[in-house]
Amino acid sequence: MANPGYGKKSAPDQEPRTGRDFVHLPAREASIAGYLDRLDGEADMSIKTLAKHLPYGQCAIGTALNNLSAAGHLRRVRRPVTVDGCPRWVWHTFFSRTARDDV
Repeated sequence: MANPGYGKKSAPDQEPRTGRDFVHLPAREASIAGYLDRLDGEADMSIKTLAKHLPYGQCAIGTALNNLSAAGHLRRVRRPVTVDGCPRWVWHTFFSRTARDDV
């Protein structure tokens, strides 16, 4: 599990899960997307953690996550937070089995 407030966030209004959700993606991206889809909410989605659980290296996973983002399944949003009185910018990652436009 990720630290509270971080980790996987599911996007709203997704289509129901089917066996053909990621067939339009290359094999590696489809495999990683299927794994991410089955993760619980707030699960750690960092490249290092995914590399520990999947048969791909960190570089391959980073590339696959970028491709999933381009395909509309991942959305990374940068938001300001305050930790121990210090302002920081963090990335929140939203996953959707339903591909979406970058709007």
